[in-house]
Amino acid sequence: MFRQVFGIGKTQLVRGYASAASTKAPVTLFGIDGKYATALFQAAASQNALTVVEGDLNKIETQLNQDPRLGEVFSSPLLNRAAKLKLIDALGKKSEITSNFFKTLQENNRLSETRAIIAAYKTLMEAERGIVSVVVTSAKELGSKELRQVKDTLTKGGLVKDFKEIKVVNKVNPSIVGGMVVEFGDYTIDMSVSSRLAKLDKLLTDAIAV
Repeated sequence: MFRQVFGIGKTQLVRGYASAASTKAPVTLFGIDGKYATALFQAAASQNALTVVEGDLNKIETQLNQDPRLGEVFSSPLLNRAAKLKLIDALGKKSEITSNFFKTLQENNRLSETRAIIAAYKTLMEAERGIVSVVVTSAKELGSKELRQVKDTLTKGGLVKDFKEIKVVNKVNPSIVGGMVVEFGDYTIDMSVSSRLAKLDKLLTDAIAV
């Protein structure tokens, strides 16, 4: 039912709503999960069913959290198409949009991306409500004061516009050594020590090669 072409791998699937592709998503998401979540958002928006689909996805996410084996089954190449379709139906009552979407995922062998797609759809819904999620990756966990400084800087600097609220999420990645990487929408501000070291290494390598 999605008037969306998924030119991913060898599979191309064209389905449904004529107006879905013309419905603009509030933010641009990338990757496989972003592409599918955007297609679902557009289809739901064209039918005024954004919150209905959101509710469906929340229920499915709850079931995945309660029984991690479901995710393993979704990813299993041993389970045939008919069995996976039965499993999708067993996840409970869903709207037609959501049901058709999961059939699309199954046909394109993308059920393993379910969690990531649900997370991406949540990002789109937050943006639709005027909330932007800012991910701050640091080598060590940041305190509330530091996260507030990041939020204030983005707000005062006008880097994040057209949003009513900024939600800052801290992720820890020791490999960046120090500093931080700030990501929001399709923007990345890399202020990590590892990035600076990589640039320095390249400068030295280029200088030696001359």
